[in-house]
Amino acid sequence: MWLCLNHFYLTKIITKLLNQYIMLSQQQIQQLKSNQQSVMLEYRIERYQYLGILEEYQLHPPSIVNSLDYTKLNQYQVFLFKRVLHGLNVYTHDKQKQLNWEKKRRISKVWKRGQKVINAWKQTICNKKASAYLKKTFKHSPLAQYIANVPADETLDDYINTFSFKDLGINYEDVILKFMSVGLLPNNFFTIKPNPNQQKFKI
Repeated sequence: MWLCLNHFYLTKIITKLLNQYIMLSQQQIQQLKSNQQSVMLEYRIERYQYLGILEEYQLHPPSIVNSLDYTKLNQYQVFLFKRVLHGLNVYTHDKQKQLNWEKKRRISKVWKRGQKVINAWKQTICNKKASAYLKKTFKHSPLAQYIANVPADETLDDYINTFSFKDLGINYEDVILKFMSVGLLPNNFFTIKPNPNQQKFKI
């Protein structure tokens, strides 16, 4: 315990001294920031490639897609996204009654397609994780290596993947790009302006 406390205080003292006596030039600071941005970009590209949405990411200007933040979308963008994700449930019970049959049918059709896309996507990600595990853990098992080499995008329509987005490391920004890549959200989604007639919608 005493050794741990002394190590803690010693680390604080050394850090304080370094901050006082080691000064970086503006050029060095800019270089560090540039390196950090490069690392972050490389990580983002690798991540999107793993998730299968790199092509959609590359279609949009970096200034827009790199700053994609679900919480900063306008109410109309959130509504359009949630309607694909949750279907008719985005509307209140009273509002659903006011919708005509054809619109309800279209919304349900898009929602069902969205669920199929999500289910297949989750299966693909799970397949990649399972393959990586098998290759690493059972290196000398021909059967395990054979299973590990089955293409990750071989999915089953009648199997429902119950893992949550959180379990698989997926966030809403990823889902938006995925929906755009398959045409469930429009290509101009990032630039859609708020609809003055759109009711308030919780993010």
